Amino acid sequence: MSTVAGLQPFVVRGAQVVTTTVVTAARGNEDPALSATAAGYEAQSELVGMDVRVDASGRVCEIAPDISGLEGEEVIEAAGLVLSPGFIDLHSHSDLYALERDGEQAPLGDQPKLLQGCTAQVFGQDGISAAPVNEEELADFAAMIAGLDGSIPLDSWTWRSFGEYQAALRQVASTRVAGLVGHSTIRRLVMGMENRPPTQQELEKMAALIDQAMREGALGLSSGLVYVPAAYAKTGELVALCEVVARRGGRFFVHVRSESDGVVEATREVLEVARRSGVHLHYSHIKTAGKPNWGHADTMLSLIEEYRQSGVSITADVHPYTAGSTTAAVLLPPWVLEGDMRKAMARLAVPEVRQRIRSQILTDTKSWDNWWAFSGGWEGLHIADAAREGVAGQSFAQLIKDEGVSDLHSQQAFDVVFDLLGQCDLNVSLISFNNVEENIARFMAQPYTGIGSDALVNPHGHPHPRLYGTFPRVLGRYVRQLHALDLGQAVHSMTSGAASAAGWVGRGVIEVGKPADLVLFDPNNIEDRATYDSPRLSPVGIERVWVGGRAVVVAGKLSQAVPVAETGSASTI
Repeated sequence: MSTVAGLQPFVVRGAQVVTTTVVTAARGNEDPALSATAAGYEAQSELVGMDVRVDASGRVCEIAPDISGLEGEEVIEAAGLVLSPGFIDLHSHSDLYALERDGEQAPLGDQPKLLQGCTAQVFGQDGISAAPVNEEELADFAAMIAGLDGSIPLDSWTWRSFGEYQAALRQVASTRVAGLVGHSTIRRLVMGMENRPPTQQELEKMAALIDQAMREGALGLSSGLVYVPAAYAKTGELVALCEVVARRGGRFFVHVRSESDGVVEATREVLEVARRSGVHLHYSHIKTAGKPNWGHADTMLSLIEEYRQSGVSITADVHPYTAGSTTAAVLLPPWVLEGDMRKAMARLAVPEVRQRIRSQILTDTKSWDNWWAFSGGWEGLHIADAAREGVAGQSFAQLIKDEGVSDLHSQQAFDVVFDLLGQCDLNVSLISFNNVEENIARFMAQPYTGIGSDALVNPHGHPHPRLYGTFPRVLGRYVRQLHALDLGQAVHSMTSGAASAAGWVGRGVIEVGKPADLVLFDPNNIEDRATYDSPRLSPVGIERVWVGGRAVVVAGKLSQAVPVAETGSASTI
């Protein structure tokens, strides 16, 4: 396996180099030790004509207006191109597939990210992290997270603690990796899948596990309040756990309790959690889902600005597509999933229970985030991956019609879907069409918003096109075509702004002495090619990508031998 050593030094000449500048303090009393956006400062990236030299250790050693190549150095003429820090995926689901390497090729979870310029990823999203986990529950836990984070053989789970997981990642991954510890992961470890408030002793145990994970390198806590068992938590539980995170200067990444009919109330809930606990809030994939809710964007933006002005530290991320993707378990009301997987499967097999689920899906859009409703029914939901052969890539509506059922609202139609979920032990992922481009552009243009792919890898299925296209799509569609934000603002949101949002020190910059994690792209040509019908097409306009000075993408293609990224702690790599 290749390692980063003895690299050929090189010079990039004539590019527009991305530099970051702090321009003003948004609020008083910030901690000067924090990075710019984390402390409440406004920052921006500018493009400056510069040359950049990288030495044989893989670090930037010189930045100047005119650098001549020395003997033994490769000289890359880059007139008309932009040299940026490597992009940071603020919301990745490559948690397990970043461990799956096939010979010298990059891991399955890294390949599509490197091809679009991402050199760093933040794992442990939506309350589901791959650690900590105990021996007795490993098989059930692995099955629980498969819909979001993928599936690997149980004997590949060589870790149990968060620190062991991070160490395992860094021995294999070709991107820089950092992680959040998941609320659902912690809650399940302490309380199982029970739908009740924790006792004081259980709350203290959860807090201690979060503190331990942060001591082992976690950047903070994530929660997915639509996913069980985190969905069972009340606001007070979130505040208590976030107080632990705040004391360690960490981040609270959260998929809010509702992105549809209850999105305003859900937004207010997490803002209050941040205010009461003092934690830095990071609002994951901010959106309003479902046409009746698209008009709530103004209210959400006003609420966030109100809390920011009052001193609450807030960032967010967004992805540039009108469809989302997640595990199909979200189609079921949370009560169906109480207890372990066997109990959930047993409920789903009972006709009377199926009738109750269908009735709730058809009528209830308030007590839980009803993905069927805000996706416009089965027509707006597509299968991304499933254990049943031949169904990935088609809509649930087509699946139902193929079974000879014409009435998509009938019990027979719902039973077709329930049969699929039961046959696959809920290990089905979906694509949901629910958003509008105007709102995506508005959220993306906010100074506190970064970019996250939120992409499920689905190596054997039909993934969302954002797996291969997210970052080029921002630069092509939203910058060059829609003018929703300018190039400097977009690159800032993907690099130094993203690092600050995550509290990931030392990432997202081109500075002398820092590792050369770089992407060279053509701003006039970069764009995504992946579509919902052909989701695995790599983008165009990415000329080169380096991780630690080693070229991992050249002329838009992965290098033959993609090395392991440098190892180190989350605060220094």
